[in-house]
Amino acid sequence: MVLLLGLILSLTTACSSNESESAITLDDIVTKFREAGLEIESPTESISEEHGLANLGFKDVKPILVPALGEGEGGYLFLFEDKTELEKLKDYYEEPGKSTLMPNSHAYAQDNILLQMSDQMSQTEFDRYVEVIKDL
Repeated sequence: MVLLLGLILSLTTACSSNESESAITLDDIVTKFREAGLEIESPTESISEEHGLANLGFKDVKPILVPALGEGEGGYLFLFEDKTELEKLKDYYEEPGKSTLMPNSHAYAQDNILLQMSDQMSQTEFDRYVEVIKDL
């Protein structure tokens, strides 16, 4: 019985440490985009209520710029704890006319990550960013 309890505790500890080590951050994703040769910059200003992104249920957000799309064009990387909130925001971006932020924009969700990019980006280029996320 003691041996079984010891085995369970060691497995629990190993699983816990692996989970914390494998937790991906938005900065990790940006690094992966850059390593894949994708154009991405971080703006100097921070997200504020002026951008209309307050209280949308995300845990973290990172604005990203793609200079080739034009000045101030790019999108956002979001990290969520709640899958329901992620799906709500994804639907918001994907359904034309519902969003005053980025109508007809590209959106891709995987696990707790949501990537949203301006409709100024071609679908082919957007798919290159999606591939990086799929490989995480």
